Amino acid sequence: MENLYKKFISGIIFLLITHLTFAQWQTNGPYGGPVYSSTTANGKTFIGTENGVFVSSDNGATWTAANNGIQRITIVALTSDGTNLYAGGSADGVFFSSNNGASWTPRNSGISTLFITSLFASSDGVYVGTPSGVFFTANQGVSWTGRNNGIPSTYDMYVYAEMGDTVFAGSYGVGMYQTSNNGSNWTVVGNGFPSGGFVYAIKADGNNIYAGTSAGVYKSSNRGVSWTLSNNGFPSGMWAKSFTVKPGYVFAGTYSEGIFVSTNGGSSWSAMNSGIPNPPFPSGLPNNYPSVEDLIVSGSNVIASTVDGVYKSSNNGSSWSSSNTGINANNIMGVAANGTAAFAVSGRNGVYTSTNNGMSWTRTNNGLTSWDINAVVTHGSSVFVSAGYEHVFRSDNNGASWVQATAGINSEVMQLTADTGRVLALTNGAIATPAGLFQTVDNGISWTEIPTTFTSSMSTSMSTVTSTTSKLYVGMGNGKIFYSNNAGGSWSDISTGLPAVKINSILISGSSLFAATDGFGVYKSTNNGGNWTAVNNGVGNMYINDLQKYGPTVYAATWGGGVYVTSNNGTSWAANNIGLTDNFVRKISTETATIYAGTDAGAYSSPFVILGMESFEVTGVEVYPNPSAGLINFRSDFNEKVRINIYNVSGEQVYNYEGNSSDLQNIDLSASAKGIYFFSLETENGIAKKKLVIQ
Repeated sequence: MENLYKKFISGIIFLLITHLTFAQWQTNGPYGGPVYSSTTANGKTFIGTENGVFVSSDNGATWTAANNGIQRITIVALTSDGTNLYAGGSADGVFFSSNNGASWTPRNSGISTLFITSLFASSDGVYVGTPSGVFFTANQGVSWTGRNNGIPSTYDMYVYAEMGDTVFAGSYGVGMYQTSNNGSNWTVVGNGFPSGGFVYAIKADGNNIYAGTSAGVYKSSNRGVSWTLSNNGFPSGMWAKSFTVKPGYVFAGTYSEGIFVSTNGGSSWSAMNSGIPNPPFPSGLPNNYPSVEDLIVSGSNVIASTVDGVYKSSNNGSSWSSSNTGINANNIMGVAANGTAAFAVSGRNGVYTSTNNGMSWTRTNNGLTSWDINAVVTHGSSVFVSAGYEHVFRSDNNGASWVQATAGINSEVMQLTADTGRVLALTNGAIATPAGLFQTVDNGISWTEIPTTFTSSMSTSMSTVTSTTSKLYVGMGNGKIFYSNNAGGSWSDISTGLPAVKINSILISGSSLFAATDGFGVYKSTNNGGNWTAVNNGVGNMYINDLQKYGPTVYAATWGGGVYVTSNNGTSWAANNIGLTDNFVRKISTETATIYAGTDAGAYSSPFVILGMESFEVTGVEVYPNPSAGLINFRSDFNEKVRINIYNVSGEQVYNYEGNSSDLQNIDLSASAKGIYFFSLETENGIAKKKLVIQ
């Protein structure tokens, strides 16, 4: 039987004419991401993220980027000398700003390594901690000198506090040290302080000093002369890794037990975590609150910087609320969309859903037992995500709740994809479990492994998969692509002409195949992989992460060059980056007329504007009447799996159908507004479109 798509196309009487104009990209998050450090300066609050620094002028209610010069740099340390800011990159050195973060410049002269672990501004200068020891500057970072005399083997100091003319510094493994001459000499702190331990946090408050150690919370009430354990109320074995103080209150943040508050100078502590999530992850610990990396007072608020973003309390810890508006620091691993919602999944903070074309995002993690998400795909009315160590979850209500859909999968899933009949999962294997290719045809109730017949060494490097209901293509980390048309019963090597680098994505586009390579751009085959040729005219970045298509347009997501598009089957490409402020794009979603791009610092959306689409007649398929009052009949002479989408002129999807063409008799748009709509019919071989009018 000749397939439906060929009948659909061959019967066109009036040519389909489309003019595609791309709107500007925009981002509204998903806001948040891990936050590692904080400070205040000039009445403003600053935080360090994996996308540089963000600043708040309203005590943490909203945030704006202050990362010019440090965008995409992970800032693990922040400090201020009262006017100027210093930011420490995890592997990028120290940066200096004298204008509230409007711009940053490197200041590393004299520092022997760029791996920064801590920064502290004392009364006399600034200390920086590195794996090569402590460095000190008295001239705002113009030059630094090593200050390690007395510290074993130039050991790293991670945390600091100042009391009078004395600076205390805590290490990971050799206890705490103090100096009264700007680090020229250090002496070990004793008199009750645990020796040789890990010191995670220090805070000075009047004559008191609090230290969070691997042996519990210790306190000195006599300016560090002697120390006593001050751990009453803390769970056994839990340590404080951050402190801040307000008059009458001491706050301590922990690794997994949340935040503790003392109202009696540390004599006793109480957990105060209302509003902070405690996900049911299998951590082996009693609780799983997000690690509190830093605490700071901003106005009357307490700001907690956590690996789950910023939490703010305005009532001394009695309750906390997420306060991430404006923080674009979420590492987006995948994007997907269906007729009613879009989904962006992050590498640390779970799933976000948008029902308004990316204008706002809501976290939708109910039922997930991991928030470390690797991939997302939609299939019919369901959404699938793969989570770190927890395999696959499915939602049938746009992320409102999730259920496990893992039966049959034997290791972590790194990629998900779907065709009209199934969902495919690519696993990364484990020590005694080889990587594998799995499929489900019952919506995730069960998964079965598809035989790959690759050697063990080759199967561990599977990097991408794509399919139709009858064809499978698997890309490898060594530049190979394998093809099967018998459900994995046998495979053919179709790699002639491809470079020996990782294949990141394979796209089926009509009779053509496209391959995204890691460093050599896009390759194309017109004979099912018999040979491949590079098609990179106009492509400005050769690291291609993903390839997707919408109608005749193919999108390429690049790692550093943004998004490129072609509407002539790869003959030429053009950048489509207006408004795309993060050009490190990992995934593209083209399931709807709003295109989504997932970057390492948020998700971007770009709606289509579709103009001048003219109608056509077909043989074997009827969509009538047209114009109509909204009740549209659909008749097909064929029985084939199809996907039908209908969009309004703003690019919003108003109708979706997936199933057999012969099972669909009518489409009810009577509740839709009068006007022009665009009908899209998709089979495994391509997409055809038609203009509809409701009057």
